[in-house]
Parts: sequence; structure tokens; C-alpha cells
Amino acid sequence: MVYMNVESDIRAGMAIFEKYDLRPTFALYDPGFIRLGSAPAARFPKMKTPVYRFMFSEEFTFGFAPKRYGVDAYLATLNDYAPGAPWMIAALKGNITPIIPDAVTLGGHVRVGLEDPIWGSDKTNPQLVEAAANNIVKAGGDLATAADSRAEMKDR
Repeated sequence: MVYMNVESDIRAGMAIFEKYDLRPTFALYDPGFIRLGSAPAARFPKMKTPVYRFMFSEEFTFGFAPKRYGVDAYLATLNDYAPGAPWMIAALKGNITPIIPDAVTLGGHVRVGLEDPIWGSDKTNPQLVEAAANNIVKAGGDLATAADSRAEMKDR
């Protein structure tokens, strides 16, 4: 399978985000995606700053396994190409629990859901969210309400 984002589609999407004052989010499957996203985003100065989602996996071979060195590599690249942009960690068939404390202490956010767990997991979405919330608080982070999240995304 070839995963392809055609540049004309990306430009059209960004024009929509800019026109309707929406915020794009970029799923990043390796640090190079930060460069691929930040370059066209710079061409839309009225568009809100994108949210960069650092994707980790254990079952797929893209990017990084959920380890601290992966967070560091993503952040180093983000700081070079989109400094100050909001970011979060997430998984596609992986367990980000070990890097939740890193995300919290480094100023990131955590996204969890049903696409995250390794194949065969019997966890429900509420169980995944509850476990992540517990780990965020344990790491010293605060939990955002839906209203908090909307306000933060609106202001940037």
C-alpha cells in the first residue's frame, strides 16, 4: 500500500481551514512529516497554527516505537520547523503509556482512542481514556475539559 497526500489536496484543505477559521491537525508518522506540514502551512498566514500529532506504533513499522527518544526526535524537528506549535502524542497499534509522563513534563497533550491499542486488545474506549487520564494526573498533569480544549484551540 502507498500512503499518499497529494500537495494539491493539502493546499485545498489548508485554504478551507484558513477561510473558515478552523485549525488543522497533522498526524505525523515520522519527524519528516513535520517538515512536510509546516512548509505548506507557512503559505497560509491567516490559518491557525496546526496541531502536530506525534504518532507511535509497535505493530506497524513507521516512525518510532513509543519511547522517549522518539518524543525527543519529534520535538527537535518541531522546534526547528514549527516552534511553539501545539503537539500531542498518540498511537496506531501501540501503547503510549510509557511516554505519557514525557508528554506531560515537556508540555504536550495526550490523545487516546480505539485505534491506538495493539491488535486484540479487549479495552473499551472509556477504559483507554480513564487509564490515560490516571497516567496524566500521576505524571503531574491536569486534565482538560472539552470546554478547555475548545478554548485553547480557538485562541492559538
